[in-house]
Amino acid sequence: MRWKVFGDAGNSPFTFKRHNLPSGSITAVDQSGALEAHSRRGGAEIGLLFVLAGEIEVAVRRGRKALCISAGQVASLRDFAGRRLSVQAGSSWLAFSVSEATLRQHFESATGRPYVQEFVLTPTGFDEGDGSGLYQTLRGALDDLSSASLGEKPNLAKAYEQLALVKLFTKLPHNLADAFGCGSRPYAPRPLLQAEVFMRRNLAEPVTIEDLAEAAGCSSRTLQRLFRSYRGTSPMGVLCNYRLACAHSTLQAGQVTSIAELAARLQFSNPGRFSVLYKNAYGFKPSSSRRLARDDGRAPTSETEKAPNGTRLATDE
Repeated sequence: MRWKVFGDAGNSPFTFKRHNLPSGSITAVDQSGALEAHSRRGGAEIGLLFVLAGEIEVAVRRGRKALCISAGQVASLRDFAGRRLSVQAGSSWLAFSVSEATLRQHFESATGRPYVQEFVLTPTGFDEGDGSGLYQTLRGALDDLSSASLGEKPNLAKAYEQLALVKLFTKLPHNLADAFGCGSRPYAPRPLLQAEVFMRRNLAEPVTIEDLAEAAGCSSRTLQRLFRSYRGTSPMGVLCNYRLACAHSTLQAGQVTSIAELAARLQFSNPGRFSVLYKNAYGFKPSSSRRLARDDGRAPTSETEKAPNGTRLATDE
């Protein structure tokens, strides 16, 4: 991301503070000049932006405005190629960023179900209520990390990241709040839910869009539209996420002798492609996940159902 400064920023009492976390960072900026930033390529992080003063506008290609975050509001940001941030002069903000792989792992560990939708928080006031609690936690983390010794910082940063993730999922009105807090899926039409039940029961079987439409009792086109509207992706994209989550649980349980065999068992015809998808989702290769599970002796503990390959897979049926 490249930043440009507009106007005379030299007279602004600009301050910048940043601390790295295991999978992201916390950044605070006070009284910036007018700034603009362009992303040349997408990243793998989700950002949570608290605007304290001024205004920050997010635009996509060709200048089309996608989001405007005003003072007193917080919203999530996703890095993507062509994104432009325009910061009003005199703006102050605090940003919490975390890798999507970490966000996914935390969600799946806490709920016992696959992460099938991207995290989205539209501009929401945080001056009062639960959002204020998350903001105060992040502000406290900045202060503690600034005064901590080099030896204290790694454990302190890890603890604050975990606390921030818990509050992020439980305290803000984002699109996954119901699924995380209540253990139930956000409302969706019955055909979509029927298709997802069919997916969970057939992770190790070949499944086509026609199979899903038949199980849902609607046309393929209607099912595609429902998934785009309620899950933000295609039916086959959701099925892929279910299978990746199943693979992750199997690897954590130490039940895998061959990555290629696991990939084939879950209908990934190309082991190399499976490894790429898995790394994009969880931040490391399947072989690394298997090695870590073997070294740690970990196993899943959530309430689950038996998947066809013998691993335990979450359900809400």
